[in-house]
Amino acid sequence: MFTPVREKLNTLIPDASEIESFNHFSSIVERMVINGHEAHKTIPDYKNCKPEIEAFKVFEGINIPVHGYCDFKGSVIIEDKCKFPKRGRPKKDGTRSWLTTKLPEIIPEYNLTQVDFYYYATGLPIYLCYINEETFKVFHKDNCELLTPESMDSRKESFIQKCKVRQNILKISHDAKVIKDFVVPDFGHYFWKNSLDPTYLEKAKKFWAS
Repeated sequence: MFTPVREKLNTLIPDASEIESFNHFSSIVERMVINGHEAHKTIPDYKNCKPEIEAFKVFEGINIPVHGYCDFKGSVIIEDKCKFPKRGRPKKDGTRSWLTTKLPEIIPEYNLTQVDFYYYATGLPIYLCYINEETFKVFHKDNCELLTPESMDSRKESFIQKCKVRQNILKISHDAKVIKDFVVPDFGHYFWKNSLDPTYLEKAKKFWAS
C-alpha cells in the first residue's frame, strides 16, 4: 500500500539546517513522480513489474551471494535514478537559486556496475531511467550499446574482480579504522559532496589521515 507523496511529506519534520532544501524539494517532488511514471510508460510490460525485489547470485570465488534490490522487476528490470536540483552560487544579495541537474548523456560507471549485476542475477533486459523535475531519459539495449547483453557480459569478469577486492579487504578486518589503510579514497567523487554538511569531506579526509 503506497502513501500519497503529499501525505507523506506532511508527516516529515526536517532538521533546521534542512528546511530550505526540504521546502524546495517538496515543491518539485510531485513533478518528479509524474516524470518517473511517464518514463515507466515507455517501457514494455511496466505495469506488471513489482517494486523492491531482491536479486542475488553466487559467483565463483566469492564466498557469499552478491545481492541487491531492483527498483522494479517483472519481465524486465527498471532502475530509477532521481537527479535532484543543486544550489547555485551565492548572488550579490546573498541569495542562491536552484539549478536543474542535467540528465546524463552516457551512463556513469557506478550506475552501470549496479545494473550489470541485476542482469547477471536475472538475465532480464535492463531499463535505466534518469528523472529530474523537468523531464526524463530512459536507457535500454535498443538505444544504448552499453546495455546490450554482449556489452554487459563483457564486463562480468571486471565485476567479479571488484567483488573479490571488497571480500579480501573485509577478510583483513571489519574495523573501518583498520581497512581504511587498504583503500585509496577518491575525494573528487561526487559521493563526498554533502550540501547539508559542508564539513563532511573534511571530516573524511581527517579520518583517512588519522
